[in-house]
Formats: sequence, structure tokens, C-alpha cells
Amino acid sequence: MALSEADWGLPGVDLSRASPSRVYDYLIGGGYNFAVDREWATEAIRRMPWIRAAARSNRAFLGRAVRMCAEEGVRQYLDLGSGIPTVQSVHEMARAVAPDCNVVYVDNEAVAVAHSQLTLEGSPGTAIIESDMCDVDHVLGHPSARRLLDLDRPVALLMTASLYYIPDPDLAARTVARYLEAVPSGSYLVLSHATLGQDQRDAMKLGGVLEMTKTLTSSATARTPEWISALLADLDVVEPGLVYTSFWRPSGLRLLDETPWHDSVLAAVGRKP
Repeated sequence: MALSEADWGLPGVDLSRASPSRVYDYLIGGGYNFAVDREWATEAIRRMPWIRAAARSNRAFLGRAVRMCAEEGVRQYLDLGSGIPTVQSVHEMARAVAPDCNVVYVDNEAVAVAHSQLTLEGSPGTAIIESDMCDVDHVLGHPSARRLLDLDRPVALLMTASLYYIPDPDLAARTVARYLEAVPSGSYLVLSHATLGQDQRDAMKLGGVLEMTKTLTSSATARTPEWISALLADLDVVEPGLVYTSFWRPSGLRLLDETPWHDSVLAAVGRKP
């Protein structure tokens, strides 16, 4: 689907720069992206041909993790940095297991918010909050969050492919901690984060793509496995622990010769004791 600014009636959308959420939408096969996003993604694929597989692997991890949380009895989801709800939305993933799940999406990108509003019309138990995910007070105090989320009951906090767009590592860590403080025992953190691969040649390729993200509306930062692991320190991390996305409870076999650093994204799910 070729979109234009006029299609959305969003005069504030900057069509001179690609957007992370729209690029991601394109990489996972969605149709809510502009020419500038597709051009950026095409160059990223040229530099790092497996970036599309990495994006789709991350999305598949999100689906498996959401289903696990629903099977464990979680009925409330807060999707932070949700992006464009395309291909399959979180509420569709969760409700495939339990139809009574509530989902609150949070994003600050104009097209992501506008498309979410259209998508969620006529879908009770869902809402989109336009906000920076780091503004924890605003998110949790928003009328939609207060209406749909009971913070005395377990909540699944979804932070997949979003934390690495927070350039300040201390702010990113504080943001995770504050959300975890706000939810009760039995809640889950579903996390994925870009990391540099062990193979130096491909680490350089990923570094080049990360440098490219400086031309996006938000730039990305890869962090070490140790930094990512520290976010989970006070949680009971479910099996198989912190692994590359395609190794987290895969639905099929993962061949050993599919070098794991090709994923470039580590993932984990932790339960608050």
C-alpha cells in the first residue's frame, strides 16, 4: 500500500525522514509505510541482508511470548513503543488464547497512533495512548490506561524493539524499573533488544546500519548482553532465558548452522516474583 501524507491528513508527518515504526512495518510485510521508509529499508537490506529476517524473527518472538503470558493467565497487556499494529496485533495474539484480554498500546509516532486509532475502532478492551514511553506517569495516569488496566492484577509489559530507541542507557533502565514497580507480583516483562553480534565482520555491518538510524526520526543503540540481562535481575526469567529471538521457544526446529548472531536481537521474558 503506497501511502501519502494526504491519505492520513497529518500535516505534521515529516516525509523527508524515515520513521523506525514505518520501516519496521515494511520489514515485517506491512503496508503502512511511505516511500522514504522503503528507500531507507532497501539501503539497510543492502548493507545487512538479514535485517528483514531479524525483524520478522522479533515479531514472531512477540507472538509466542504474548501467547505464553495469556496461557499463564495474564489478561492485561501494556505494549510500550507499539509501533504500527499490522500483520497481527497484540490484542489478536492474546485473544487467540483468551478473548477477554485488554491491551493498551503506547507510541509517539503520528502514523502509528493514527493507524492504531483506525484499527482499534470497534474493538472493546483496547486503546492507543499517544505518549513517549519514558513518561511513565503520563502513560499509567492516562484515562485509557486507568480504564483498561487494573494495576492490582498482573500485567504483561511489552518492550520489544523499542528500548533501543532510548539513547540514554540510564533513562532506559529507569523506565523499565518504574513500570515494573507499578505492576504487581505475577506480572511479566517481555523484552527484546538489539545487540552486537559475536562475529566482528557482521558486527561492523550492524554498526553501519545503526549509524544509518541517525537519519531516522529516532536513532537506535545496540547494547551488550550484560546490560540487557541487568534489566531482568529482579525477575524470575522463564526458560530458555536470555537468547536470540529465534531461540526463544521456537515453534519449529532451529538449525544449528543458522548462525545465531544473524538475529542481532536478544529476547527474554521475566516474571515479577
